[in-house]
Amino acid sequence: MRRQWELLDMGRVKLTPQDLITFEHFLKDALSAFLPFRSSSLYFPQSLPGDTARSIGADFNQAVHLPEEGRVLLPLAFEGGLLGVFVAKGVRMAAPRTQLAALPAAAALCLEQIRLYKAAVADPVTGLSNLPRLLAAMEREIDLVQDRILPGSASYFDPNLTGVRGCFGLILVDIDYFNWVNERYGFVFAESALDRVGAAISLECPQETLAARIHDDVFALFLPGATPAGTRETAEAVRMAVKRLRLEYGVTGETIALTASAGFANYPQDVRGGQFVAPVAEQARIMLKKARKALAAAKDLGRDQTMPFGRVLAEGGLVLETLPLDRVTVSLGKSVDAEGGQRFLVWSPRYEKTAEIKKSDDQRLIGRYPTMIKGEVALMDVREDMAFAEILHVSDPSWTIDPGDRLLLAPETSAPDEPCPPGGEAERPPRKEAISGLYGHRDFPRFLSAARENVARFCLALVLLPDAPAEGPSRPGRHVESDIREVTAIVKGLFGPGAEGGRFSTTKLAFYLPDREPDQVMGPLSNALLQARERLGIEAAAGVAGYPFLAFSKADAMENCRKALHHALLLPTPPRIAVFDSISLTISADRLFALGDIYAAMEEYKQALLADETNVLARNSLGICLAKLGSLAQAKAEFEKVIARDPKNAMALYNYGCLCRRLGENALARKAFKRCLGQNPSDVFSLLRLGRMAEETRRYADALTYYKRAEAVQNGVSMRHMARLAIKRKRPEEAREYLHQALVHDPKDAFSLSLMARLYLDGGEDPAIAEVMARQSVALRPERKEFWAILARALSALGKDEEAKAALTRAGGG
Repeated sequence: MRRQWELLDMGRVKLTPQDLITFEHFLKDALSAFLPFRSSSLYFPQSLPGDTARSIGADFNQAVHLPEEGRVLLPLAFEGGLLGVFVAKGVRMAAPRTQLAALPAAAALCLEQIRLYKAAVADPVTGLSNLPRLLAAMEREIDLVQDRILPGSASYFDPNLTGVRGCFGLILVDIDYFNWVNERYGFVFAESALDRVGAAISLECPQETLAARIHDDVFALFLPGATPAGTRETAEAVRMAVKRLRLEYGVTGETIALTASAGFANYPQDVRGGQFVAPVAEQARIMLKKARKALAAAKDLGRDQTMPFGRVLAEGGLVLETLPLDRVTVSLGKSVDAEGGQRFLVWSPRYEKTAEIKKSDDQRLIGRYPTMIKGEVALMDVREDMAFAEILHVSDPSWTIDPGDRLLLAPETSAPDEPCPPGGEAERPPRKEAISGLYGHRDFPRFLSAARENVARFCLALVLLPDAPAEGPSRPGRHVESDIREVTAIVKGLFGPGAEGGRFSTTKLAFYLPDREPDQVMGPLSNALLQARERLGIEAAAGVAGYPFLAFSKADAMENCRKALHHALLLPTPPRIAVFDSISLTISADRLFALGDIYAAMEEYKQALLADETNVLARNSLGICLAKLGSLAQAKAEFEKVIARDPKNAMALYNYGCLCRRLGENALARKAFKRCLGQNPSDVFSLLRLGRMAEETRRYADALTYYKRAEAVQNGVSMRHMARLAIKRKRPEEAREYLHQALVHDPKDAFSLSLMARLYLDGGEDPAIAEVMARQSVALRPERKEFWAILARALSALGKDEEAKAALTRAGGG
C-alpha cells in the first residue's frame, strides 16, 4: 500500500531561492534542533569563494565552520544545484566534526518538507494552487484589511505606514462547454488542455496574483490590492488569453479553440452588513460564493464574457418561469443583495441585435433595433437564490413576459411610490385585497401618490416581518398571510381611521399615516411590534420617515423609510424600530463610503449634520471624506469642530494629527497623537506615527521605543519600520531579521520587499533574488518611485540594461 505522501505528484514541484525566503522561519526553527545558534540569515551568492567552495564540496554535502567568527555556513541544495546558504551565527559546537557531517542531511530533510508542503497545496493537474491554499490566502488578507473598511481612525490609514492595501479581487474563470472536450477527446487530453489553460492564465496575471484550480475546469485568481477596475482588467485579459489559445489533438490533427466565462467580486466593495463582522474564514467563503454568482450570471447571459458581482443585481437577472396571477420567478435572490420591493424593467434579448432588411430592389438596410422594454416587475418574495415577482404592467398586452427575458434594475427615480403609467390599470381606482385589507403592490403606490398631495405632513412606516420558511407555512397550522392580516389589524387599530397600508413586498408592509409627526408614530408602532411578538410570536422590525424633513420631497419619503428600516435592523434588542434621522443618514453614508462612493457619502454626512449638528460621527467621517479628496484645510476644520465639542474623541484626535502632518504642522500633529494615546495607550497607529516622526528627526532611540510599543500591541506591525531604522543605524543583519519577520506577517508588504531587495544588492548577493522582490514591490505599489530605483539597480546588476533604463525612467531618473 502506498503511503499518503507518495500519492502527491512530486515531479512538477520544484524549489527556488524564493521558497527559502518564504520558509526561512521554518528552516530556522527546524535547524535549531540540530545546531544551537543565536541568529541566522540566508545568503544567495552568485559564486562561492574558492576556499568555501572546496570546503562545501562539489555535491554540497558538507557544512563549513568558521570558529573565529562563530558562524556555520550550511549549503541548501536541491537536485544537484545550490539554492542558497543558511548562515548560523553565534554558534558553539560541542562536536564539530560529527555535527558538520550531519547538518547537510538535516537541511535536505527540511527542504523535502518544504517540497512536500508545496505539493500538498498544489493542484496535481496544473501545478497551480488548490482550493485550501486559496482560502488560506484570502483569510490572511481579510484579517489584514477588515479594520480598514469603514470611516474612522483605522480607515484613514496611511498605506505607507501600515503596508496594508485595504482591498482585493477574486476572479473565477470557467471554460465554456468543457465537458464536450472530455467526451470527444478523452480525459487524458482534457487534463493536458487544462494544464495549457492554467499556464496561459498565469501569464496574464499580475506578479502578486495567486492562481488556483478549484474544481474541474474552474480556475480562481486572487489579486491582493486590486480595485474593481484592476480586477476587471485582469479578468478580461485572462478571458482573451483563453480565447487565443489553440490546442492540437495529435490523433486526428484537429485544432481546438476554447472560450471562457469570468465572474469576479471585490473586497470590501461587494460585502454587505453583517458579512463584515463574520469570522474571516466565513468571509472568505462568502467572497467565493459571490464570485461564483457573478460567474453563473456570465454563463446564463451567453458565456464568453465577464461579469462583476456588483452588476449581477443591476443587469444579470433572468425570468425563469411565468406563474398565474401576473407573477413570475426570477434568478435574483438574497445572495446577490436582492430585496423585496425592488423594481426591474423587463426586456427581451431577441431584438437586441442588428437588423438587416432587404428591400425589393435588393438594397440592404442595416441598423440596430432600439431597446424595447416589455414591462416592469417588482420583487415580492425573495429567497436565497431566486425570487417571486409581480408584474406591475406590460408595455403591450400582446407581448407577454416570457422565460429567458432579462431584467434591468429600475432607476431610483422609478421608486415604488410613483404612479403607474397611464393606461388600463391606471384608469381604475386602487383596490384592496380581500383577506389582508392592504392595497396590492401595484395599487399602493397609486393610492399614496394621490393621498399625500393634499396633506402638509404625513409619516410612512415600513414594517418587516420574518421570512417564511422555504417549505411549508411560517408555523405549523398557520399561513403567513394570517400573520400579515393580524399585523395589519394591530397597526390600523392603534392608529385609527386614516391609516392605510399596502404591500411593499411579501414580507414588508407599508403604512401611510397622515397628519402625524414621527414622535407621534414611534410609541404606537413600538406597541404594535410588541403585540406582534406576544400574540403571534414573530419578531418584526420597522422604519419610520416623516414629511417634511430637511429638503426631502414627498416622493423621497419611501426611500427614507427604507433607510430607517436598515437602521432599525442594526439595533441589538427588540423592539427594532428607528426613525429616519441623523443616525440613519450616517449609517447610509457609511455604506456608501464602504462602496467607494465618496461624493455620495459626503452629501449624506452633510445632511446628517443638518439634522443634528452635534453628530460627531458624521462630522468626523465628513472630514475623512474631505481629506481623501484632497481638501485638507476643510477636513482639518471639521476635525477641530469635533475636538472642540468632544476633547477626548480619540478618532478625531488621530485624524486631526494626520491632517496636521500632511500640512507640515508637525508640532500640532505630535501633540494630537500623544493626546490620542492618552485616551488609548494601545493605539498602534498613533505609536507608528510618533515613531516615524522621531525617526525623521534622527531621534532613533525614541523611534525604536515607539515601534516596540506598537509591536507589543500588534505582532508584526512594526517590523518593517524597525528594519528601516536598523538600516539607517548601519545594522544590516538586524534589518534583515526584522524584514524576514515582516514578510512572514505579510508576504505582500511592498515596502518590506523593496527593503529586502536593497539589502541583497548592498550585500553583493544574488541580484536575481533582489530582482524578484523588487518586481513584486513595484507590482504592488507602482506609484512608489523609490521601488523602481531599486528594481533598476537589480536589473543593471544582471546586465539587463534596457530594462534597467526603463525602470530608471519610472523612478524619475532617466
